[in-house]
This record gives sequence, C-alpha cells and structure tokens, in this order.
Amino acid sequence: MRQLRLFILIFLSIAAIFLSAAGDPPSPEQVTEKVKSDLSDAFVIRLNTSTGFRPLVFDLFTPEIDTAFIAPDGKTAVIWLALRDNSGRILATEPGLALAEKIDDHWEILLPGDPDWEVTFSSLPEEMLPLERRSAPENVALDNLSVTTALTGYYLPYAAGTKQWLEGSISHFQYIPELGYPSCDISECRYAYDFTNINHFPLLASKDGTVLDSRDNCSDGNPYCTNYMVIKDTNNQTYQLYLHLSYGTIPDKLTDGTFVKRGQYIGDTDDTGYSTSNHVHFMVVDSLWFDYGSQYYWGRSIDVRFTDVPINGGIPRTCYEVTNFQIYDGATECIGDKSDPRNPNNDWFVSGNVGAYPPTGTLTRPVANATVASGVSPMIDVTATASDDVQVTAVQMVAKLNGQWVEIGEKITKTVSPGTFDWDVNLCESAPVNGPLEVALRVWDHEGNVASALNPRTIQVDHACPPPASQLNPAVSFDSTATQLGWSATNMGAGLGSFELQWMTVPGTWDAANTISFPGNLRSSWFAGQPGGNYAFRLRAFDVNGQPEPWPVDNASETSVILPSTCAADLYEEDDNLNEAKTIIPGISEQRNLCAVGDADWFDVQIAEPGDYIIQASSINGGAAVKIMLYGEDGVTLIANGESQGIGQHANIMLHFDNAGIYKIKIEPLVENLIGSEAIYQILVDDVTFTFLPLVER
Repeated sequence: MRQLRLFILIFLSIAAIFLSAAGDPPSPEQVTEKVKSDLSDAFVIRLNTSTGFRPLVFDLFTPEIDTAFIAPDGKTAVIWLALRDNSGRILATEPGLALAEKIDDHWEILLPGDPDWEVTFSSLPEEMLPLERRSAPENVALDNLSVTTALTGYYLPYAAGTKQWLEGSISHFQYIPELGYPSCDISECRYAYDFTNINHFPLLASKDGTVLDSRDNCSDGNPYCTNYMVIKDTNNQTYQLYLHLSYGTIPDKLTDGTFVKRGQYIGDTDDTGYSTSNHVHFMVVDSLWFDYGSQYYWGRSIDVRFTDVPINGGIPRTCYEVTNFQIYDGATECIGDKSDPRNPNNDWFVSGNVGAYPPTGTLTRPVANATVASGVSPMIDVTATASDDVQVTAVQMVAKLNGQWVEIGEKITKTVSPGTFDWDVNLCESAPVNGPLEVALRVWDHEGNVASALNPRTIQVDHACPPPASQLNPAVSFDSTATQLGWSATNMGAGLGSFELQWMTVPGTWDAANTISFPGNLRSSWFAGQPGGNYAFRLRAFDVNGQPEPWPVDNASETSVILPSTCAADLYEEDDNLNEAKTIIPGISEQRNLCAVGDADWFDVQIAEPGDYIIQASSINGGAAVKIMLYGEDGVTLIANGESQGIGQHANIMLHFDNAGIYKIKIEPLVENLIGSEAIYQILVDDVTFTFLPLVER
C-alpha cells in the first residue's frame, strides 16, 4: 500500500512538473472596475432585500466585494467576498463566495442556500473556482491514512516570543449564506488556522519534515496564483500546508526533498491567491492533491495540537468562534475576553517556536578589560560582527545591570560592511555606572529570533558621565548675621549625590576645614557668620559615583555677603535674666528678636489647669533659631528642653503639665553669634488635644 501511495505521489509530482513546463492554463478574467461597481450595487440590493434571520455577524462585519471573475460567456461572475469589521479592517482570511447572473442589463446575486445556487455553481468552469471550493479528486482516498487521534509536537509557525493574531479557524466552514460562507468544506478546513498581522511576517516550520513542493513566483496580492510551501512530516504520511506566501521569500536552498528543521525559516506571509488580506493559512493534511488550474496543493485537514498554545489542549480558537459557533473538539477557551469577542486585544497567540538557526555575533570593540568613557566624554565606540542563515536585521549592546541584561544605546540596523556594525553608545544615558561593567551583543534576525547576550565580557568604566554642574544664587541678606544661600544643579546622567559648600572670610583663602556638606536633594541652606563679617562662598556637586564637579575657575567665589555688626533690640528688653522675665499668656503669640551675642529672653507663664501643652518658637525672619528651656517657678529646676534642628528652623517642646502654676521659660540663640534686628522668632504656649487612631495591620 505504501508503495502504491509513493508511486501515485511521484506520478502526480512528475505530472505537475510536466504540465507546468507546458505553460499555465488561461486564468479567469477579472472584471473591470465598472462591472465590479455594478456587482457591488447589486450585492447591496440583494442584502437589503433578504428576508429571514439576520445573523449576529452582521453586527460585527460588513461584507464587500474583494475581487470578481467573469465567465467566458460574460453572463456569470464569481465574487470573492471580504469582511470588514467595525473598525474598518479587512479580515485576513479566505473569502466567501457569491455568484452573479446577468439578466437583461442587470446583475442578480446568488448566495449559498439560494434555490439556483447549486445548479449555477456546478455549471461553472473549474478554473473559475478556487481549489478550496472544488470537489476533491476521486482517487484522494488512496492517500488517506485515516488518522483518528490528534497529532502532537507542532508549534505555531512563527518565531518564539513574537505574537500573531488568530483571524479564524472553524469560521472557515461555518454556514453563513449572507456572507458567502463557508469558504471551504468542513472535511478540509476543520483544523485550518489563519494567522495574521498588519504587515508581512516571517514563517517558521511548525515541525520537522522535508520539502515536498513550494512556489513563490506569484506577485504579492495576485488573486490568480498562490505561493505556498508543503512540508512532509518526518514520522508519518502527513503534510504541512502553508498558503498565501509572499513573492520571492522562500529560501533558494529549500528545494524539493530538502530536510527542514522545526523553527527553520520558510518564507514570509502575503495575500497571494484565494485571500482577502495578508495572512498564512496553515493546516496539516493526510490527503494531498495538486490542482493544475489553481497551481497549488490542497487536502483534508487533520487534528493537530500546538505545544505552545496554552488553551483547549493545544487548539487555537478565537473568542468570537467559541462564543458564536457550536463547539468543536471541546474547544471552549480563547485568549482574551469572551464577553467582548471582537476586542482587538483578544486572540494574540505568543509562539514558543525557537528558531532552528538563531543569529550569532560578537562585540569586537570594546575588548575585555578595556577602560572606556574616560574623562568627561561618556561616548564609547562599539563595533560588532553578526551573521544569520537568512538575514541579520538589528544589533544592540546589552549590559548587565542589577543582575539583568539591559539594552543600552541604539538598536542598529545598518552595516558599514557585510556583517559588520559600527556605532557609538552614550553610557551616561544608558548605564551611568563607574567601575566594572559586563557587556554583550544582542542580535535579531529576519525570522524574529533573538540572541540575547552573545559573548559577554567585562569592561572598566571610568565614570560614564560628565560631572554634574551647579550654580550658587546671589545670597539673600537680612538684617541678621544669618544669610540664606540657594543653588541650582544639573544632572549630567549619573544622578546627583551630594554638594560641598565652602566659605572664606574676605580677604582670605579657601580652606577645606571651612566646608559644609549637603545631600543631593537639597537646594538651599542658611549660613550664620560673625557680626560684621565679610564672607565669600563657592559650591560644587558630586554625582552618585562620587565624581566631583570642578571648583569655579581661578578660585573665584560665586556669591558674597557682608553681615551687620549691630542690631536694634525688640521692645521687650530688658528680659535677659530670671528677674526680668516677661509674662506670656497661653494662646497668644508674641515676637522677639535675637540681639547681642548670646542674647537670652526670659518668660513666665501661668498654667491654669493640668493638661497637654506645646511651647513653640517659630523662625519668622533672618534665620532665627533657638533653644527652649522650661523651668519650674524657681527658674532653676529644669523640666524640659528642645531646640531647632538648624538655622531658620522651628523649635518646640510638647509635654503634660501635672500641676497648675507659674513656670519659667528661657530662650537663647541656637548659635551664639546669631543676632540681628530681623533675626525674629515667635513664641507661643498653648494647650493641645491628642487624638489616637487605631492601628490596623493588613
């Protein structure tokens, strides 16, 4: 029996070659644009006058004429119907069919199920029908292995990690007369799958096998001929069919009889032949025949399961199919939201088909242990070589950051010579590090395969970014020995780490001992000097790698200030000792200034009732900052104390008074030399109420 099948297959192949050499049969004549317009008008009228049940698909799709062919008698036309969804997109699948008969001077449309359909359809010349809608040859049963169980080990026919949209599967054979469907018989298309995307995409072999036959000389979009690839499975008498391929994309080396590995590139998709948009029609058949008129293979599909399809035991289905058509093979799941079956986010299937021949390559520069990005330049020169069995489409440098390979710099698509790439990478923008850095090459090929980190090596980065830049603003002066300094800073890539502020008395020289450090997020601070002092200031920034900004050139200062030597005392002086304490009433605030070095202000306060109180001294102007000491009525027994955290900041004490009575408060400068008419603070004693909220652990 096997010998007989082999003989028949060889005979058919030889016959096909012979007939092809003799020249293609005449193609059916495509209608003119005028006739197509007339057919479209007639089709619209036919749909609008149809009676009976209006299918759900009409709410989602609008049929329209894609292509039409006219019979030699000029009185019958075969119409290919495309479906346009409610977003305006033509579905990528095989068309539905309608017929048209010319009666007098107008066209009458026939749809599947109409009384005259079968008679008219069967009377058409064979060459006017796509192979999918012709009767199978009578001897096809000779090749039928009667496969009764699903075959496994197949993968989605495109590169691992990429995803394509499943346009349809069982929708091929669903009976929807108004749309011209089915596009093929259930015996042939029950296990057929249409995968699509906006653009052409590369195809990979779904399973190991040998090339039986292929064609890629049909021009893209040509409705008269179909580009295809047929791969005979290695371990059984079954055949993988890939239809509608793009012109000239099948590799020359894939001649008949060539072994093809699973994941090997076999060509690109298009819409050649019986198709309404760019896609691949994929199915596996155990019965195979070649049609001279259509010039490609067809057969009866069999149940196969995809290892990388996570639903339905490996059966792809669309959300629209599992919600609107009867269940086949127990497939009820889809990828997406079944409550919104035509959501464009549905039905995207990610492949696990690892490429048989992934790209290779290596960085040729920088070499291992090279020191890069020295000085103020963050740029490094990168060169690489890469190769692939089909085509390298892009390369990029990757670096290991926080244990992960991260793409840095641009993705490069153009070569400087065959297989050689040369480009620059700004490490400051991509990987602002200092010290050792592991780098490698990432390569993409035409098929969509990715070699993620080829030939890694460690290089030494000498500060990937220029140092940050900073600028002191003019000092803000008050009638006070405290002045406010503010600054701006520019991050050059690595991130701001800290600042150093230096001051000197004028005349004088800069001294590292007169340096104050600030964190990188701070943009202002106070400085308190000696009364009558003349001070100059300069600032520099450090990045997170500790790289310093140079000091201003020529040891120049960025701002300066002359502080007052005297001040005008507030109206409450003298209040510098216990005996001169001034009364302060709870709930009423008062203002004082700090005048004279070490100026102390004394207060007494009457606490009428025990309870919780706050004593607060707020900086109002001139950088006032104080210490607060609370004493008993004797002015000696210290009860509590508090102080400002820095110049210009508030101070407070919060406590519970157990007893009513008179208490003494002493306030003195946080910094002894902080004085000035405008070194003003506000004092307030007031009761407070605490509210306790429950702590809830989650």
